[in-house]
Amino acid sequence: MPASALTESVGTAVTAGTEALLAHRRDDGAFVFGAHHASPLNTAGALTALHFADPEGSAETIERGVTWLCENQRDDGGWAMRGVPTEPLTTALAAATLHLLAPRRAASAVHAARARFEALGGSGAVPEPAMTALIRQFHTFAGLPHEGAQRRLPLELLLIPGLSRRLLSLRLPIYASQALAQSAHRRRGPAGRALDRLARPKALAIVHDAYEREGATGGFSTDPWLTGLICLGLARSGQAPGLVRAAARWLRSAANPDGSWDLMPLDVTWTNFATAALIEAGHAEDPQLIGTREMLHRHQQPEPFDALGCPAGYWGFSSPRSWPMALETAESSAILLKLPGGADDRHVRAGLGWLTATQDAAGSWSLAVRNSKPGGFGPCPQMTAKAVGALLDSGAGADDPRVAKAMRWLLGRQRPDGSFEAMWYRGGTPGTAAALEALSRAGRTGEHHRAAARARDWLLRTRHPDGSWSTGEDTQPGEGTQPGEGTQPGEGTQSGEGTRPGTVEETAWALRGLLAAGLSPADPALAAAARWLVDAQRTDGGWTPGPVNEYVRGCARYADDGIAAGLALRALAHYRSAEAARAAETGEGGRG
Repeated sequence: MPASALTESVGTAVTAGTEALLAHRRDDGAFVFGAHHASPLNTAGALTALHFADPEGSAETIERGVTWLCENQRDDGGWAMRGVPTEPLTTALAAATLHLLAPRRAASAVHAARARFEALGGSGAVPEPAMTALIRQFHTFAGLPHEGAQRRLPLELLLIPGLSRRLLSLRLPIYASQALAQSAHRRRGPAGRALDRLARPKALAIVHDAYEREGATGGFSTDPWLTGLICLGLARSGQAPGLVRAAARWLRSAANPDGSWDLMPLDVTWTNFATAALIEAGHAEDPQLIGTREMLHRHQQPEPFDALGCPAGYWGFSSPRSWPMALETAESSAILLKLPGGADDRHVRAGLGWLTATQDAAGSWSLAVRNSKPGGFGPCPQMTAKAVGALLDSGAGADDPRVAKAMRWLLGRQRPDGSFEAMWYRGGTPGTAAALEALSRAGRTGEHHRAAARARDWLLRTRHPDGSWSTGEDTQPGEGTQPGEGTQPGEGTQSGEGTRPGTVEETAWALRGLLAAGLSPADPALAAAARWLVDAQRTDGGWTPGPVNEYVRGCARYADDGIAAGLALRALAHYRSAEAARAAETGEGGRG
């Protein structure tokens, strides 16, 4: 496609993508995608929780859920969300749930699932130790064999609040409920029983704090997965019966008519991706975004999350009561800054203040709790790069102590091959693109420039011949694309046998990161990426997502229309602006 034709095609794609995004704007200003994101993992967790919390009152809900799991088992014997390859964790928990609740009816389904779980690598293919322990727990409930002994969750850890917060972060309320359950069923000596008596009120206070700050609805962060795990632990512990009843009611109310439970809603996340793209496309002054700005104002948390030691001023991913997320806080702050009145917006000041207060001592940002343990919900390069971007947007310079400290930390987190990690997304592309942008904007030393060059070279080196990007890694066991899943229009030649196909999201991340690093839109790699995204656009103006988003890190993923559409539109709008600037500079003319 000639350059002039590509420029015109990108402009057409941006216009269609803008209209498609605006069609997802709700009356309250939020952008919402996918009314039904059915999750087998959430369904298994909710069903098991209801079985222990209120089996009689939940009998009809449980029956519908069992039927849904049986009807939605894949031909290979496993489960995962739509557009995602079959997953060991989801398959193991669904199998255990069916064996627990319907052992005769689901016998063949359980047999096939267990065979698939072993073929995927069994527990050894589940990289999160906490999730491996959860598989053992569910298998114990169901009377199924499993590898290894159930690890003890020391309730006494909660007697040291600072340490438990740093070690567990957002898992703290889940840990508290599960440790309570374990303490009710494990035999311990006199000293152990004494410690449990001391720690039990601490554990209950942690769960009650999360419960009360959300309005005592019974739901936790509007997430069936979190709610199910907390409800399950409390039900088995015999503690807080009123809270257990409320959680069971919430789970029943959150069930879909077909018996499944959805992924948690992502109102703030979707709104951030959509609004950032619309701003890039030139719609910052669009009157339709006035309500969106007000929606983000309403969703900022005005109260601290005491159990986690988090100050007020953050955003979560969903409701006005969802749990703290540094990534959403950085992104919401940066978006509000770019909307009319952003420079004087008190919500921006509160968000930046929260980021300042929660920056790790080393300079990074963790998910929510300052100085969290590395791994799990600990420091993340992509999250740190996003926080740096919000600070730079607010007027902070490269010499600002917060920015300088973050940049030093990022230098130490670059992998030998030049890539960077991202907590909430698979592979190396999103983290590397975000870090490259931060290094390009705030890098001042030779070391910064060399790190940026290595990140740029890694992105260029991992590009597929068809112009797209994926993870930059070969497919791991059990993660190959299922027939008809994880693909979209515009996929072309793969970069080699055993390599994941390119996705809209990863291609958009790479294109935007390379543009932010100063590469010309005339560069063949960038032109090919823009062309690939244009070709991948659907006739309705949206883009088909890939399985790139982490729900349970390394263990459960999801594909999301809103994230894919926001990333693609933002990257193409950036490309259009860069091409217009290049054309004006060279006197070639072109679209603006």
